[in-house]
Amino acid sequence: MKNNATPWGRLVTLARLAPPDPRDTSAPVGFATRVAALAFAAQAPSFATLFARVAPRALGACGLLMALVATLNVGAVLNAVELNAFIDSDPVTEWVDVGA
Repeated sequence: MKNNATPWGRLVTLARLAPPDPRDTSAPVGFATRVAALAFAAQAPSFATLFARVAPRALGACGLLMALVATLNVGAVLNAVELNAFIDSDPVTEWVDVGA
């Protein structure tokens, strides 16, 4: 079921026939020891690390809380604002009348 008619099939066949890489690919001496020592080193996380980990979650929670509060209070805000007060009065007249 070998199909060498396609470019992919020819590449796979040539890759299987290629000799192995003669270069040494092993890790240097002491590499595993250094990695294990760094992994198990007891280092307390810094404040910046903790802040960077918690800040996006806190920002998201505050955003959701802000949206919830704005949604719940939009009716009370619209009831408290008198829309006719803005339509009937001229701001310049209001400013001049304040000083008199």
